[in-house]
Amino acid sequence: MQTSPWLTPVFPASPLCLPAPSKRLNIHPAGDPRRPEIEAFIRRVFSARFEARVEHFAPVLVSLSDPVDGRILAAAGYRSAGEAPLFLENYLHEPVEQVLSGICGNPVVRDGIVEVGHLASDQPGEGRRLIFLLGQHLADEGAQWVVSTLTDALRQLFVRLGITPLALGRADPSRLGTAAAASWGSYYEHEPIVLAGQLPQALKSLARREARQRRNGRTA
Repeated sequence: MQTSPWLTPVFPASPLCLPAPSKRLNIHPAGDPRRPEIEAFIRRVFSARFEARVEHFAPVLVSLSDPVDGRILAAAGYRSAGEAPLFLENYLHEPVEQVLSGICGNPVVRDGIVEVGHLASDQPGEGRRLIFLLGQHLADEGAQWVVSTLTDALRQLFVRLGITPLALGRADPSRLGTAAAASWGSYYEHEPIVLAGQLPQALKSLARREARQRRNGRTA
């Protein structure tokens, strides 16, 4: 299977306070007139951060834009496991729902799993804002589990936000083949891991954190 660095999370460090979700999440399915612009943004960020070549994109992209000038601030993509094989299943020894079922001890339905990737931002704080809004959107779409491939640094960030994802396995580039893995640039030097989180629980954790921040008078 041909690789693409679409699972890499790429956005700069920012304070751990959740930004107030005032910006609207824009949805870009195939054929959307802004999609080429969103793809170009993702390519630019990934190239600058990892020297990675993004050649393939998720069926649905999302973005946040500056409300004044329309400039893209952050972007991501997602794919439903019920519609097609997931890219991160290249790293797993069995289908993702079987891995999750084995870890949880309960059956996990494939149709309720969504793979998120293309996480890219060049503005501090906007990546976190995008994650929060995307989580709400996916929950509205009926998703129960979100799976992604994250570096250890990003995993620790989620833990500090009150979200403890499940580790499904290491993202081993050897499972992609030499030529395919080369398109990821320096990404694998950051020790990526395949992770999963229950979306309802994650949103509750984020909402509690945001409520505490507001009570303490913290702003984005």
